[in-house]
Amino acid sequence: MPPRKRKTWVIYPEYFDKRLTRNEGRRVPKELAVKSPNIDEINEVLNSYKIPNRIENHKHHPTTWYEKRGRVLLSKQNVPKQIFLKKLAEKIKDRRST
Repeated sequence: MPPRKRKTWVIYPEYFDKRLTRNEGRRVPKELAVKSPNIDEINEVLNSYKIPNRIENHKHHPTTWYEKRGRVLLSKQNVPKQIFLKKLAEKIKDRRST
């Protein structure tokens, strides 16, 4: 049986958390990361670009299974996920600085 191809991306707040290491789940460079990001910030940025998404508050990142910080699901975009995450991190950081 061929592997199932997922049509959505899962984005966790841990991807943008400055306090975490790469092994703990951070996916963006430290200079783009912020302290204690939450799914509402991610949702606001995605909504400002009219990217449909769905929040799941009861979910958790595998490395922090004891913290239910939630996750955001969105359909795959036309760019690689890592590039998309960096652009999203820039927007979250800009939103915090204003």
